[in-house]
Parts: sequence; C-alpha cells; structure tokens
Amino acid sequence: MSHKAERAERGQEDADAIPYNRFGSITLSQQRVRLPVFKHREQILSMLEKYQTLIIVGETGSGKTTQIPQYLFEANWASEGRQVVCLQPR
Repeated sequence: MSHKAERAERGQEDADAIPYNRFGSITLSQQRVRLPVFKHREQILSMLEKYQTLIIVGETGSGKTTQIPQYLFEANWASEGRQVVCLQPR
C-alpha cells in the first residue's frame, strides 16, 4: 500500500491538498455576507444580550463556527478581559 493510501485509510489529510474556495474571486467581506448565518447576525447579538445561554443550530458550512465568534468580537464581547470561546462537540 502506498504512503498516500495509508494516510487516506487513517483519515489523515493529504499534505499536498490545496483548499478550494469557489468564492475566491470575491472579497472576504462579500464572502461573509453570502453565508446563511449573516442574515441572522443582529438577531443573534440581540438574543445574546437578552439570554444567558443561546443554542444555535444550522447546516454545515452556514458560518456558525467561523462567523459568530467574529460577530461577538466585532461587537466588543471580547473587551475588558473577556474571551470569546467556541467549543465543538467533536
């Protein structure tokens, strides 16, 4: 078995793999707006002001993990020594 096949069998990524971004021709800001979570940004921030705990459920690739922590950071939730932490159940 080849080294590449062995790595694939163990579930390891190919070191030669290049990530593909089908939206690479537009700016990062434009890409962020296209994610499904973007249209809920203000609602998420508002609900976090009102409730101590908020559970957000969405499809893979909707921006939950990458965008919501950024929204919190941009809204100064990480100021005055506070931290924004994202935990995943994997």
